[in-house]
Amino acid sequence: MKPFFLITILFSLVYTQQTKKLSIEIINYEEREWWSKYNNNGLDFRDINSSFFYKNKINNYNINVVSHVSKDKIILAESFLSYDFPKNYKFKIGKYYRDFSSYLNDEISSGSMLVSLNSSPLPKAGLLGSYKLKKNKTIQFNYGIAHAFLDKNDIYNKSPMVHEKFIYLIRKNKNSEFGFGLVHEAMWGGSTDEYGKFPNSFKDFLKVVISADGEKKEGQPHANALGNHLGIWDFYFIKNYEKRKLKLYYQHFFEDTSGLRFANNLDGLWGVEYSNVSHNINLLFEYLNTSNQDRDPPYVDDAYYTHSEYRLGWSYKGYVIGNPFIDNINYNPSKIVHIGLNSIESKRYKFKILFSKRIDINDSIKYSLNFGKRFNNKIISLFINGEKTNNAGLNIIYELK
Repeated sequence: MKPFFLITILFSLVYTQQTKKLSIEIINYEEREWWSKYNNNGLDFRDINSSFFYKNKINNYNINVVSHVSKDKIILAESFLSYDFPKNYKFKIGKYYRDFSSYLNDEISSGSMLVSLNSSPLPKAGLLGSYKLKKNKTIQFNYGIAHAFLDKNDIYNKSPMVHEKFIYLIRKNKNSEFGFGLVHEAMWGGSTDEYGKFPNSFKDFLKVVISADGEKKEGQPHANALGNHLGIWDFYFIKNYEKRKLKLYYQHFFEDTSGLRFANNLDGLWGVEYSNVSHNINLLFEYLNTSNQDRDPPYVDDAYYTHSEYRLGWSYKGYVIGNPFIDNINYNPSKIVHIGLNSIESKRYKFKILFSKRIDINDSIKYSLNFGKRFNNKIISLFINGEKTNNAGLNIIYELK
């Protein structure tokens, strides 16, 4: 097995309080296993030797900067500037993930069906809003619209664009919260050597916004929607107790009007999360089902995250943008069980445990184990990621004063 010795210097500045940390990692990799490759922000940490974090709020401006430095390049991670307008509006620009499905615990989840932490964040600009009913203050609408870009690569000689919009109806009181929303993503524009330049005028953009049909092509029984469309119906319920919290959620995935009408049955991500502050734990269980994507062709005949013209499908810089258990190139209907467990906050111990397994075929367990303990001004953590082999490592964080 080949060892990699990484020294990572982390700087963190949060508001007016400055904290410096020195992090040293010793990693032993022969071949990266599942949780060494996925849901890591599109990064290969074997190539990272330093990182920089900055977060601050100045009046109505919010600044967030995360960057990583490797031997030959600087990687800008989730970094954005946002401005809070009066009356619950916000403008946001930079590289960032999502402003919907805020209930999802990204640290231990298998990943959002649309935008997870699996890839690096897209360059994006968005407008967000919130509106509370005057007669019933417990009910509000959250909504947003954004425009983003994918990458230029060997397939796309001009970067495709992404249109995003969402709306949620939320009922929230002291002890509970229920949300129901619709999220729509669409790839459009760009160019490939194989298909040439895709439609990208303002008129085409308006068609993308409402999922209108493009031109009918030879051999097609009917015209398809312009671009590559996908989305979710998003449901969640949160119940708060004194020191406990119960969270239930379901993200129903669709790629066309058949899935929008639930003709693909209940495909998507089901989850339950239990939090207990007294015992310092979050425990999460998820079930991912994508087995109904071709149950009734040609009406229900989808290969989730794939597309015939946008050949790299729902991906960015080589990583799936959504849940990593769904393949963006090959058709792979499957059923996944996932368990996540982590510490909430502790001055002495921290841990994170992940177990995932495909249950519709004979499959090995994909696991990640991370345990750490604080000793005065340092935290020492041991971690093992495995499936067929094991990746092991040691992380030591020194808090500098």
